Amino acid sequence: MSKFDLSYIYLICCSVIFFGMLQVTPALSFQQELHRIKADSLFKIYQTTFEDEDRLLILSELVQEIHYSDSAVKYYNEAIELAKLVKNKELEAQNINRLGVYYRNMNLQEEALSMYEQALEISLKSGEKVQIGHSYNNIGQMYYYKDYFDEALDYYEQAEKIFLEINDENGLGYNYTGMSLVLGSLGRYREALEKINKAIALRESMGQIRQVMVSKFNKADLLLDLGNFEEAENDIIKLYEYGINNDKTRAINALEKLVELKVKTGDHKAAIQYAEIAQQIHEEKPLSESMIEIYQMMNQIYFNLGDLEKSQEYQTLLQAERNIIKSEKTKVHLAGITIKKQKDEIEFLNRQKELIEQNEQFKLFITYGLVLLLMVISVAYFTVYRALQREKINLAKLSEQNKKIETQSADLEKLNRMKDKIFSILAHDLKGPLNSLSGLVKLIQEDNLTKDEFISYIPILAENLGNNNILLENLLVWSRSQMNGLEVHNSKLDIQNLVQKSIEFLFHSGYYKGQVMVNDVDKNTYALADKNMIDIVLRNLLSNSLKFTRQNEHITISSYEQNGHIVMKVSDQGVGIKQKNINRLFSTEFFSTPGTHQEKGTGIGLILTKELIEINQGEIWVESEYGSGSDFYFTIRKA
Repeated sequence: MSKFDLSYIYLICCSVIFFGMLQVTPALSFQQELHRIKADSLFKIYQTTFEDEDRLLILSELVQEIHYSDSAVKYYNEAIELAKLVKNKELEAQNINRLGVYYRNMNLQEEALSMYEQALEISLKSGEKVQIGHSYNNIGQMYYYKDYFDEALDYYEQAEKIFLEINDENGLGYNYTGMSLVLGSLGRYREALEKINKAIALRESMGQIRQVMVSKFNKADLLLDLGNFEEAENDIIKLYEYGINNDKTRAINALEKLVELKVKTGDHKAAIQYAEIAQQIHEEKPLSESMIEIYQMMNQIYFNLGDLEKSQEYQTLLQAERNIIKSEKTKVHLAGITIKKQKDEIEFLNRQKELIEQNEQFKLFITYGLVLLLMVISVAYFTVYRALQREKINLAKLSEQNKKIETQSADLEKLNRMKDKIFSILAHDLKGPLNSLSGLVKLIQEDNLTKDEFISYIPILAENLGNNNILLENLLVWSRSQMNGLEVHNSKLDIQNLVQKSIEFLFHSGYYKGQVMVNDVDKNTYALADKNMIDIVLRNLLSNSLKFTRQNEHITISSYEQNGHIVMKVSDQGVGIKQKNINRLFSTEFFSTPGTHQEKGTGIGLILTKELIEINQGEIWVESEYGSGSDFYFTIRKA
């Protein structure tokens, strides 16, 4: 089947779909239904197509239509392998870039960044300018998410040069929209407005209505920061009108900003009206992230107005949405673990395939060597002697290959033991919350639970499930460090602010029992280290202190300077540590003891903490007397 035949078939399918849907599909679901039917048609064509190049073209179109489905990863990987087979570097890089977008939407940022960097490497070698530009753009976006604004701006500027060189207006629309966010975060508002205005003009000229609304929404955010409320309101209202007719999620996003704008201008009546409209749409099309912001603002408005009943009503709604977000984050964490496991299995199978191919090549090489040896023996003794020497070399290579295989076998055995340990921890520590959830569902099914009882159980259940966040985060980071190593991204850290965020986070954990957590770090304390790693260290040390302290006991986080380093100290008035156990805390044996409320641990937290501090060129130690509390110290470089 030729490319002309494929294009002709696809055009007919799309025409039939389009005219049929104009008569039977409401405007709101038109695009979704169109994507679904197009995907079905492409899949049927794909099943009856046998030429690799044609299959690649169809598959690349198909994955774009099913981008948000669970099966997208499988077809992306198939498309990437087909592109490698037919040596189509452009579609190989394009599908790797799109797979990165899928991982980004799943909040798997490290996997997404890895995909973008692979796509950039392939595109630079092949000279595919469009994919080079998109790869730079995507990498810039990931650095923006990590708050590395200077690095993000550098990648966006490289993408801009490429898109200008090839006159890619669609790419420039994405580029200027993303770059404006980075410039705004750097406080360069004039340049940010120039970029977003260019994006809007380009997208209007191309008739990209939805993308124009997105760019205008980003512009409104910049105008809000600058206090230009009137112009910002006009753009936000346009997005709201577009969203009401086409995309309810965008409508709620717009209403969130309208509530914020009215709060900033002191128009509480209008803010309340917009919040009520958002609530109505939210019941039809839930969007917890925006509703949390709206409920927080409504809670504060009614509190300031003295209407405590209304304030409490919005506080209740706020907590309910937070519980939903916690549940979704738990699902995303588990999905991420599954995807990572699948990815590791694919990599293992690929390595195994390579070893088999190497072994076959080696066997072939030995066969040719033996044939050659027999021929040489019949000619002369001298030739035989040289062949024997050559055979010795071959045997040495064989021995080296066997050693490599033995080493790889040992590595695989180590990874398998590590996997068993992780699964053991997951099965043990997730079992309790899941049993609670199962029991609650059973009571509901048997009508043994009143509505008030059900509502009273929800915060407890959400808290139990939320307690696994720190465990899952520790497991993911630790397993990544064991398998692939961790890369440090140093930045200037505001230590007092970082400590405060960790304290606020742990107020909602299952380890908090009414203790008093004190942030005694000076305001102008800055360090040079990896923000995410130090955040994990602080959470682990604080959760450890919470575990071994009781109600009203104090936990104090302080710091001081010493020899060009910041020395951090986490002190508690808890039960302390027995002398015989101190040396076991930072070992690799997963050592743990029950807390004051018999809380169980995995022992992985302090092991990971020690690894992260050492990766950041610091030291960690503990001083404790049993029955008199504990002091944990660690050092990081001063900024």
